Amino acid sequence: MTRFLARWRARPLRHSRAVWALLIVLDLLPWPRGEDLAAGLFMIAGLARPGRRRAALAWAEVTGASQRWRGAAKTCEFLGRWLAQTRTLGFRSPEQFRQHLAIQGAEHLDMPGAAILLGFHLGPIGGDLPFRVLGYPVTFVGSTDRAATVGWWSDAWRPFLAPRPLSLPVASRDRWPAVLYRVHRMLLDGEKVYLLAEGDGTEVFRLPLSVGDWPIRAGWVTLHRLTGARVLPVFHHLDGPRHVLTIHPPLPPLDPDSPKDLEGWRDRLTCLVEDYVNRFPEQCPHLALMHPLR
Repeated sequence: MTRFLARWRARPLRHSRAVWALLIVLDLLPWPRGEDLAAGLFMIAGLARPGRRRAALAWAEVTGASQRWRGAAKTCEFLGRWLAQTRTLGFRSPEQFRQHLAIQGAEHLDMPGAAILLGFHLGPIGGDLPFRVLGYPVTFVGSTDRAATVGWWSDAWRPFLAPRPLSLPVASRDRWPAVLYRVHRMLLDGEKVYLLAEGDGTEVFRLPLSVGDWPIRAGWVTLHRLTGARVLPVFHHLDGPRHVLTIHPPLPPLDPDSPKDLEGWRDRLTCLVEDYVNRFPEQCPHLALMHPLR
């Protein structure tokens, strides 16, 4: 009972009491049973809610699904799977989680020197956790509630529960300039950090996707300009039971005096994100259901 109450008190504000109680119960099941149940329940709930059903059907149509209702159902289902993966639901240890991780393009990450790992709200978002479980010293930069994220405080997960030095509590965006300064120092020291392209900062450009314009923020661009750190686009997707991380080659160095370089970055990222949306449309619940671009 004590452990249950501790978990209950750690509920992130972004989750309702009902969803949080569901996650606590489903975590009692061995992986992937809890994740599969979460996916099924989110599919039913998503199609039952008129607003979410309309968004899912519209997403299925705009992404060219041959069967709109099936595409909508799979997108709603993945929202549950996305949440379960984010919370490592049912994984009893980092080693169990590691067995279901795969990485493509690791040679780009293995190169010495500072690097900005540029992530997106696509697929099973895991922040820096998958990298750290795989043994890569990567620090996540942005809002987090890590204390309630992994392992539910089991002894095996305890080393991963320590607050990261650059993790911002939710609703602490006013600290962003100070955080950027600290990240700047880390990159000058040759470390690797993980940021979301559409996370914090002012808008620097928009990706003109076929499903709508996606605003991209300037924090990571500023850090590259100040430090010269390589920018590695990173994407996550599920391939059956595997959580796959794909590290793309670095973006070309940005010439601060050449606006065309920034346009080249925009075009490159547009191609990468467009390819992801075309290949895994059901794994984009953030775009389809939570923050539609249309």
